[in-house]
Parts: sequence; C-alpha cells; structure tokens
Amino acid sequence: MGNTKWHSVVRLRLVFLVCLALLACSDYQRARSAYEAGEYTKALQIFERLSEAGNSQAQYDLSQMYFQGIGTPKSIEQGWMWMNRAAEKGNIQAMLELGVRYQASTSLENGEEMAFLWFQKAAMAGSPVGQYNLARLYESGKQTPVDLVKAYVWMSLSKRSGNPTAAPDVKGLKARLSPEELASGDQMIQELKKTIP
Repeated sequence: MGNTKWHSVVRLRLVFLVCLALLACSDYQRARSAYEAGEYTKALQIFERLSEAGNSQAQYDLSQMYFQGIGTPKSIEQGWMWMNRAAEKGNIQAMLELGVRYQASTSLENGEEMAFLWFQKAAMAGSPVGQYNLARLYESGKQTPVDLVKAYVWMSLSKRSGNPTAAPDVKGLKARLSPEELASGDQMIQELKKTIP
C-alpha cells in the first residue's frame, strides 16, 4: 500500500514537471508570435519572465531586443548581460555571437581572449561554426599562437559536424602537416569525438 502511494506521488510530480515544461514552451511560442506580429512590448515582457526563470533561448532573444532597442530603449549593458547568461546556460547561438562581438571589438578588455573562449565553448558543445572559427584562430595566430595541428583537428571536426565549407580547408591544412603531426592530429580527433556531442 505504501509503495503504491509513493509511485502515485512520483507520477504526480512527473506530470507536474511535464506540464511546467509544456507551459514554458507555449510561453516561449507566445513571445515569438508576439514578436513576429510586431507586438514588441508584449514579447519583451514574456521574454523577461522566461529569462528570469532561466530559459536560455528567451535570454538570447531578450539580449537581441536590448541590443537593437526593439520594444525597449536600447541598452548595450542589458544586451551583454542577457547574452552572457544565455551562453553560460549552454545556448550555442549566444556563445557564437559573443565570440564574434568580442573578436570585432577594439574597445573591450580581453576581447581576443574572450572571443577564443566563447568559440572554444561553442566548439566543445558541438557547433560546426564554433569548431570552424576555433580552427581559423589556431591557423591565423590572432587570438592564440599558431598551431596547425589544432587547426586541422578543429577544422576536421567542423567538417564531421556537417560544415561543407570546412572540407577544402581540411585538405589544405592536411597538406601542411608532417606525417607525425597528422598522426597526432588524428589521435586528438578520436579523443575529442568521445567528448563532443
């Protein structure tokens, strides 16, 4: 009898959690619909509520509204704050955009290091674009010392993740490596494949 009660309580909690998840999804869709209909104030309010609750996609969308001043006065600080929160919660779009924003800025402190960090996080999260950008950084030596083996590794992973523009770059990088470097790179690829989604 006690076991049946316990199972009922667990089932009830699971149903409650599923309902909460569905409600959050439907709230997000309402916010997107309001945004697309030009009801920016309504969209902003819903995105803010969802963002405060930890929804990383809402945080990303909210950051865009603040950066561009859509439905709210433009606020670069609020845009950065919500973009960072989204990226820290694993939102790959936010990671990539932070990398690009840091890379493009000449006025942000530690911009180059932060660009590298966010591209690396996106790459490790399985983003083909993050992997491509990280490979380019290793190849160019702008934000990190030149390392053609790591450039080859990340470009190969980008190609493996479905980025068709990486294929010719993999071929070019491969041609620049010694057989020993190539073997080392291939070993790194095999190790990273075990940890990257």
